[in-house]
Order: sequence, then structure tokens, then C-alpha cells
Amino acid sequence: MRKVKPVFMALVLALIMAIPAVAFARQTPQEMELTPIRAFFEDIGGIVEWQGGDRSIHIAIDGGTVVLFVEQTTAYVNGVTVTLQDGVSLWQNTSFISEDDLMLLLASFIETISTTITFYLTEEARDIVLYDFDYMVNAILENSPWDSVLDRAVLGQMELDFVTYTAMFRGFIEAMEPIQIAVLDEAILRTQFPIQDGDDARSIAANYLFAALAFEFAPPLMGIGHLGVRTLDVYTALLTANLRQYHDETHDSENNLLLQMFLEAYTHPSAVWLYGEVDVDLNADVRDAFPNVPGNIVAEIIVPDEVAFLRINSFLANPLYDDLVILPFLQEVQDFNHLILDVRSNMGGLTTYFNEFILRRLINEPVEIGTREFFSGGDLAARLMDATAQTMLYMESVFYWQNIVSAEIIPIGEFHAGHSMPHFNPGDLSSLDYVMLSRMEITPAYDSINFGGKVWLLVDGMSMSASVLATEAMLYTGLATVVGENTSGVMGSSHLYIALPNTGIIWRIDIGYRTDAYGRSLEVYGVMPHVRNLDGMDALETVLTLIAGGGV
Repeated sequence: MRKVKPVFMALVLALIMAIPAVAFARQTPQEMELTPIRAFFEDIGGIVEWQGGDRSIHIAIDGGTVVLFVEQTTAYVNGVTVTLQDGVSLWQNTSFISEDDLMLLLASFIETISTTITFYLTEEARDIVLYDFDYMVNAILENSPWDSVLDRAVLGQMELDFVTYTAMFRGFIEAMEPIQIAVLDEAILRTQFPIQDGDDARSIAANYLFAALAFEFAPPLMGIGHLGVRTLDVYTALLTANLRQYHDETHDSENNLLLQMFLEAYTHPSAVWLYGEVDVDLNADVRDAFPNVPGNIVAEIIVPDEVAFLRINSFLANPLYDDLVILPFLQEVQDFNHLILDVRSNMGGLTTYFNEFILRRLINEPVEIGTREFFSGGDLAARLMDATAQTMLYMESVFYWQNIVSAEIIPIGEFHAGHSMPHFNPGDLSSLDYVMLSRMEITPAYDSINFGGKVWLLVDGMSMSASVLATEAMLYTGLATVVGENTSGVMGSSHLYIALPNTGIIWRIDIGYRTDAYGRSLEVYGVMPHVRNLDGMDALETVLTLIAGGGV
């Protein structure tokens, strides 16, 4: 197992996701996608100064400095020389940089000003870590159908399979290799990382294993499912939302087996020890468990009385707060001819967000969405899917606008015999035992805008999880023309949580395997749009071109 590179990956990813790429196809000879330097760094709190003598750009941010030179590949990041791939270009008195170079600068910046935190193991703590790691791996292998998908879609590029990968990682733990991570400020890390301050074996084991799983084990598997630890903020938000739901007297929570399975993990004594007690206002709206995110909604009128644009950056935000922008905007543009919805780079969140606050307001009569999820016969997986089916059929829905028409579980052989799925991967098929077929009816909202124009949905390879479900819903109902690139494969599939017995780390396992009509794994291929981006254009430019030309 390789040594750990000290990179605070969560912050790097957050900054990279903020990059506002600007397409200059047909405007520059290189036909590149470039980012305006001043706009980007000022948006994240930097001070940018231009020095005409040597045509240099000086950036001060978070106590560090970046110096760039026009039409040169040499840059200085906190005094350290960094060689760029493309260099800085000047166009119409504005300096630009490629996304690859910008990511290089950000990674270099964080590494050069960060503080390294090292986690070590004692022999007693190592035994605790190995026990919990083996427990987690066995739960994955028994209940998740993703090992063959991971092998060919992710680990195959490293010439590994999942079993070999986990064995190598176990050897890394046995050798008591230290884990190093770099942070700008330990206080920032503690908002995400449930660090234990004790020097006992259990505390040492919990800190080490959390760091190992979050920064080493899970990253190579990203892009398939949601395998990973639950950070402190996500743990708190999900526990808060589900405890409120459980104590809501209007719902038969005692018969909600699905909710009970969730709470078994999240209220496990070891999990409470690790993450701490969560003070929950049981009378607040469930959706208020998620944070208010200013700027999460971008609402613009592109062409007056004709084309409206609504972007949702994330579904992991308080929808009630977001709706203070969404509803008035939809009401304002309800007579427009075109509504463009943008979930590009939306990495997901609340699975009900899109249906409740967007889809329901665009329909005048009920629409039906069907799903089929394949799963293995592992004890936890079988229990979860049975609980899901029972909860769907016998419990009053938490969301009054959502009616379950049907839900049934049948053996995979019986289903496969009656359905032609020529592209179902044999390796995947052999690891699946059952399929759950369900149909859900969504009713119009009381504040539906009765939109009569054309709806467009923009997606890309970073549209993940709940955004993929939103894409599927629009495709299934035919309510929108989907434009862009294949979505990510990370689905919002049926999933379970386990609390590792000793350390209390919450680990998520996706157990639902979903395909298109031909049997292709959506985790591998994503959801395909109706219309792909036109040459040299992004999804928005493509839609505006189609609208101008009267196409589609």
C-alpha cells in the first residue's frame, strides 16, 4: 500500500467544484475552456493585483500568495516554483487559465500552507481497527453487488480487484503505517471529522480508521455508489431529520421498518460515542435539518417573456429556504415558452427535493414513475429490501404528494426470463438474487404553476445521486428534454448504514443495482441524455442554439 500523500481532499474538491469554466470555442484559436483568473480568485476571497512591468498577476488569499506570469508556465505558490501545463493567456485584457492548471495551483497552494496531522497505531489499537475493517469488508461483500462493477470500472485501471484491494489495505493496517492528512486549520477538520481526544486504544483506533477510510480507502472507489464514511455534519443532519420523522405523530413510525433500520445504525452506542450526542428539536420541520445555503439557487431570465433559467447547485440544502427563490421565480415565468433547469455538477442530497419542489409544480395531473432495483441475497440487503417494500405498502407516506401504486420483490431468474436485457453484464447478473419493482404516483402541487412551455434539463458527468434520480424522473415522464452528457453513475439507490462495532464509524453501502431498459448498469454508464452537447458548446449553449433554431 502506498504512503499517504498529505492532501486535504475535501477542501480541494470544494474549490475545484467552484471553478466557473468559460467556453471560448469559436472565440480563441485554441478552442479551450478557460477560467478567468481575477473572477475566480476574488469569488473565493482573494485579492488580485496586475503588475504591468513584468506582466504578472499577484494573488493574496488565506495568508498565502500566488504569482502568475502571462504567457509563461512558471508560477510561484507560497514561494514554491510550480510549472504549469498550459500557462496563463491574455484575451481582451482579461487573463485566463486552464482548468488543469487551476487544479494544480489549488492543490499546490493547500499543500504548501497546510499543517500535517499524523495518526499512528498502537498494537492494541491495531487489533481494534482490524476487527472493524474486516466487519466492514464482509458487510460490503455480502450485501453490495458492486464488487464486479468496481473491478472493471475503477480498480481494473489499477490492475486490482476488490478482494485484492481490501487485502492490500489490510496489510497496510497490519504494518501500522501512519496516516497523514494536511489541513489549513485543525478547527476546519473537526467540523467534518469526529476526532477523539483521548489516548486510549479505542480513541486511537477510531481516529486512525476514520482517516484511513476517508482519505485512503474510499477515494479510489469514488464514482461508484456511495461507499464511504459519514462525516460529522452529514451524520448530524441525517440523524436529526430521521429522529424528527420517527417522532412525528402523524405517521405510523412503529411500522416503518426502513426508518428503524436506519436508526439502529445511527443510534448504535458506538456511533453515539464517536459522533457525540445530537440535540434535536423534534417539533421542527424535517427538511430544516439541512443547512440554509445562500446562492444555492440561480434564477435568471435569459430572454424576457421567452426563456427562463433555474440552476440548483445542490440538493443537500434546506429546500424550504431555497423555495423562497424557487416558487416566486416559477410563478414569474409560468407563461414563458422555455424553462431551462440546470443540475450540472449537482452532486445530490435530498432524494425528494426535485420531485417536491420542481416536478410537482410543472404537472397538471398525476404522473407515475417506475423503478426496478436488483439486489443480492445478503442478510442485511434482504432485510432492507423487505423492509422497504413493507414500508412502502403499509405505511402512510411521509410525503402526502407521493402515492405508492405497487411494490413487489421477485427472484432475479423469474424477472430475467420475462425481460430481454441483452446488455446485462454476466458477472453482475450472477451476484444478484432479487429485483424490487415499484411504481410511485406523484400528484400536482397545490401551487402548481401550470407551465405550458417546453422544459429542458441540463446534466453532465458530475450530476450525481439525487440529480440522477431527477434525470430519470424527467426521462420516465417525458416532462423534459435532457441535454448534455451522460450523468455520473453514482445513483441514489437503496442503501443501508452499518455502525462499525468498536469505533462507531458509520459506513454506507448501496445495495440497489439499477439498469437501463437493456440491462446496462447505470453505475457504469450513467443516464444518457436525449441530446448531447453540440460541437464546441456546453449544455446551456446547446439548448439556446436549439431554441434559436426551433430544433427538438
